[in-house]
Amino acid sequence: MSAYAVISGRLGVEPELRFTNSGTPVINLSIANNRSIKVGDKRESVADWFKITVFGRDAEIINQYAKKGSALAFNGRLQNEKYVDRDGHQRTSTILVASSFEFVPTANRDCGNAGSATANDAGVEAVTGNESAEDIPF
Repeated sequence: MSAYAVISGRLGVEPELRFTNSGTPVINLSIANNRSIKVGDKRESVADWFKITVFGRDAEIINQYAKKGSALAFNGRLQNEKYVDRDGHQRTSTILVASSFEFVPTANRDCGNAGSATANDAGVEAVTGNESAEDIPF
């Protein structure tokens, strides 16, 4: 039996596409998801960080269209990875191996482009070059 989850948040670093020994595209991401906690009489925002691994065509799409700060949602299987830290201690980390993802629409923060259609209107954070939202392969 496997554990499945949906995790959404913003990318903490620029995506970096790599390849497995067999040539499969893979991308490892860290995303932050903010939640509110009560501290005394006030509420504070705390960021929870999650590790995401994406394979195949989805990894290539993320590498091409996402950037640090992009809002994404991932659906996939939770998996524990064991590793040894710098001090030689055995550690375990839980990652989500994505089976699907989507770009999360966000408010257009650039007031100067209020009248123009952008890739953001199609739910994509950023499109590079001279591409339009119609060129996005999903």
